Order: sequence, then C-alpha cells, then structure tokens
Amino acid sequence: MGTPTHEEMIARAEHIGQQADLEVADAERNGGFSLKLRDVVHAAQMHKLLRPKRYGGFGMGPRTFSEVVRVIAQHNASAAWLVYFTALHEQWVAFLDPKGRQEVYDSDGFTADIFFPIGKVEYVDGGVKLSGQWNFGSGVLWDDWIGLGAFVEVPGYDGGPQPCLVCANTKELEIIRNWDTLGLRGTGSHGVKADSTFVPWHRVLPLGHVKGTGQPVGGAYSDEPIFRIPFMPLFCVGFTALSVGTTQRVLRDLKRRIQERQRVLYGVKEWESPIAQRNLAEMMVKLDGIEALHERYVVQLETWQAANTPLCSVEDANRINAWRSSICRQASEMAFRALEMLGGAAAYKGDPLEIAARDLFMVLIHVGQIYDDNMLAYGRTQFGLSGHPLL
Repeated sequence: MGTPTHEEMIARAEHIGQQADLEVADAERNGGFSLKLRDVVHAAQMHKLLRPKRYGGFGMGPRTFSEVVRVIAQHNASAAWLVYFTALHEQWVAFLDPKGRQEVYDSDGFTADIFFPIGKVEYVDGGVKLSGQWNFGSGVLWDDWIGLGAFVEVPGYDGGPQPCLVCANTKELEIIRNWDTLGLRGTGSHGVKADSTFVPWHRVLPLGHVKGTGQPVGGAYSDEPIFRIPFMPLFCVGFTALSVGTTQRVLRDLKRRIQERQRVLYGVKEWESPIAQRNLAEMMVKLDGIEALHERYVVQLETWQAANTPLCSVEDANRINAWRSSICRQASEMAFRALEMLGGAAAYKGDPLEIAARDLFMVLIHVGQIYDDNMLAYGRTQFGLSGHPLL
C-alpha cells in the first residue's frame, strides 16, 4: 500500500468524525470513546501520518496533520483530540534510540505521553525502574505505549539529569480511572501508575537533548518533515487546529439556530433582529481572525520545513506559543458567547454547543495553552530574557 494523498487523509478524517458523532452521548456519559472508534482510527492508519517512511509511515507534513485534526473537530473536539495525539505521539518515538523506534513502530500500537517530569527512577543494569503516578493520560485506554515524564541522568549525556520521556508498555502499568471532568470528557484521559516498572535505555528519550539539538538519539536522521521543523511548534499545532475546527462547527450551528429561532417575547424571528445580525457578523469576523492566525502558524511550520530548520530562536518559538494561546482563548470565548446568544435553549447537557463550550474551555486551560504563561514568556523574549520553560 502506497502513501495516501492529502485528500485521502482528509476523507478518512471525515469518516472518523462521522463515526464519532454516533458515540458522542455515550462518550460524554462514560468519560471516553469506545474501542470500536479506536479500531476505526487504527484502520484509517492515522497513527502513521507523521511516522517516517523508513518505518512504514506516511511521512506527511504539518498541513495534512493539522487539517485532519480540524476536520474531525468539526464533529467533536474530544474525538479530534484523540486522533491528534494518536498521530502526534509517533513524532517523539522517531527521536528514540533506533532500537526503541523499531520496537514501538513494529508493534503497530498507539502511543500516549504525559510530559510532566514527576516520576522517580532507580538505575539498574540496562535501564531504569520507573515509579510514580501521572494524570491526564489522554487516550491511554487505546494505547499500547506511553512515555512518562521523569528527570533521568542518561548515559552518554553531560549535565546531569534532564527531563525525559520514559516509554513503558501500558500492560505493565496500572490505569487509574479518574477522568471525570468538565469538558473533553470523550478523551478518556485517565491517570497512570508505575511501580518499579523496568524500561530499557533504548526507550528513554532525553527531551533536553532533542529540544536543544533537533536531532534523534543515535543519529539516523532522515529528510522527513518531523526532523526539519522545530520539535515543540510542530508538537502543538493540533491545539490550534482543534480550536479552529470546533469553533467553525459552533458558528455553523449558531447561524442555523438563529435562522430557526422564534423570539416569542418580541413576536419576530431571531434572524430578523438587527441585534442578532450584528452579533453574528461580529462572531464571523472573530472566526476569520483565528482562522487566519492558524493558517499563519501552519505556513510558518511549512517554511521551516522547506528550509530544513529543526531549531528556531527563542523569540520565534515563544511567538508561535503566543499565537496558539490567543487562538485557544478566543475560541473558548466565542463558544460561550454563542451559548449566551441562544439563551436557555442551548444550555441543556449534551447540546452540541454546550459540549463544544466545555471542550474549548478545557483546551484553553491545558498547560501548554495557558494564556498568561505564554504571553509572559513571549514578552520576556522581547527583552532578551528566557522564554517558556517547557515549550
């Protein structure tokens, strides 16, 4: 089977979105989409989107990646979140030691991660024993592998312990079913517990090295998109794609419902009201703004890819972080504004706009999107100071 085209991947994304639509009520109630949807995603080979071709992947770039996420988000944000991470987490696998890459890719399973470096390690022959408990393991019930954050002193690297992803098999971990949140309920982002779980060195990824050099462990660099673009800007583009796609759905539904709505109090159709017309126009212009900024983000990634720029300046990295957090903030505000415009009719649990508003708020408060943090970091870089400590 050859590499699919951009259009074929978008068609697969639309099919996944349609299948997710059938499960939204159950996913909201159960705190996660089903294994049946997981199988649909696997059959569509979304996990191979960014994987290097030498390992059986499609080696696609940021535009296809972001468009897949945006299209699914027009159906449901949680489903888009899961597919985003299903594809994305194979990015960092490509930076593992070649033996680790081969092991994970050959399994053809899905991969998760939790970056927070809170794990504890014991150094043993051939690797480490990992212990700790992490929350927010998005899609972990779908996954065979998960990279868990910990500070590790990796052989062959100077400077002492550095933040690492320690990649364990989920069968060797305990899943803590604690995902009961306001929004993004369908992501099933449960906690994970490790108790002296052995992980060999070839599955320990030194993130400090990757972020600082843009190079995979052990070399074997190839001319594929994931190696030609700064690591974290590519890693995070799905957040803006998801926010834009979900907001596009919000605006589409808002316009339709304004057209259908009868204002009994005033004896007119809602769409005939100059106030409704003005408010809708304001929302549409705001959507134009976040679409344009998201497009600028993608173009920047494509520019880096074309120029083979795996590293960028601190200012450029933090500028793109600021763009992303601005998009997420505006998307969340627009969703709640849509609820306000439609009144009580949209406030029932399970209403598509009510779900979208809760989901977009959860995206906004994700650690990588926090508005104040990213604006502070970008502002610091304008004066020659350090930027965001994580991104």
